[in-house]
Amino acid sequence: MLVAHRTSDTRDPLPTAAERKFLKKIFQQQTVNKRNLKVSSTLYYFNLYRRAIGSISSGGMTSQEHDSTFKMSENDEGLQPDPNFCLVEGLPLPIFRPTTEEWQKHITDLRNMELRHDDILLCTYPKSGTHWLWEVTSMLVQGKAEYETRRQEQLMVDFVDVDLIEAMASPRILNTHLPFSMLPWQQIRDKSIKVFHVYRNPKDTAVSFYFMMKEFIKARRNVLLEFPDFFERYLNGKINYGSQFSYLRQFHDFTQENPNIPALSISYEDMKRSPSDKIKQIAEFLEVPASQQLCEEIAEACSFQNMKKQDVNKAVIEFTKQKNIPHPKLNMYRKGEVGDWKNYLTVAMSEQMDAVVEKELKDLPYVIQYL
Repeated sequence: MLVAHRTSDTRDPLPTAAERKFLKKIFQQQTVNKRNLKVSSTLYYFNLYRRAIGSISSGGMTSQEHDSTFKMSENDEGLQPDPNFCLVEGLPLPIFRPTTEEWQKHITDLRNMELRHDDILLCTYPKSGTHWLWEVTSMLVQGKAEYETRRQEQLMVDFVDVDLIEAMASPRILNTHLPFSMLPWQQIRDKSIKVFHVYRNPKDTAVSFYFMMKEFIKARRNVLLEFPDFFERYLNGKINYGSQFSYLRQFHDFTQENPNIPALSISYEDMKRSPSDKIKQIAEFLEVPASQQLCEEIAEACSFQNMKKQDVNKAVIEFTKQKNIPHPKLNMYRKGEVGDWKNYLTVAMSEQMDAVVEKELKDLPYVIQYL
């Protein structure tokens, strides 16, 4: 049963007539047992259901409000507030930006950001090979197997303010975990921006994502995240950046609907199996010269172990220093193996994931490889 406790925070306005009408319609469609809701005012009723449906007119609730506006009993799994993300337009986003309002402003800025014809955009779901693809692309553009002095996160549009992005020299190798709907997608289409996409099998992605979030949550809140709990949230999309399956679908749909956009989609597993061949394919897509020797040198430099070693030499991200944002040193490179999921998923979990993959991806062209 969900028990709501009113607090003294009254910053939110009372719902308008239009909002009440919309709320009533949504309320009638919800599967939540309305008799189990104990609310003490119209204001609180409005706030609670705004949280439940994710986002209506005011744009969702902040991570601070997740903690302060109301509390829920632990036996309601569907509507548990999560202090590890902000809900923005229905999508859970990291608390690097601590409020929904700050995230919404940044998304608005991104949608209006001016792209350049020589921009390169790397689109990935988290823990799918973003660092590898970004470093490889940088080396190909430079024409030499030398590591970038900057961190990949310094060109990640999710985290960097637009004014800093606009000040960067060309060519910019931008990267993001955001869906196209939160990006300047019309410019991507109209300027035919080169778009890369790397995807990874969901079982290994879930395990890798779990260990990153486990480390982050422990550093930030000193709370131990258990894998079974994370796995359920992963399948339901109740984690940072939402469902992997929704991400894959939106990428496919957008590129199919806009065939003039030069887009290359490759799998993490193919990159691991034949790195030199994939680097050559990327070079051809970028239309940059790359000899077989250069491709092999880049493959060696960008092997998992070498990238893991060089990562320690890169400085703390400058924009986090400027904002005085706590930035625990997370281990972005754990194993990088294909098939590590077998050490963590039970038979039941594996079968559950298989069923979800079959349902969500059966009509999409992605080749899911677990070996």
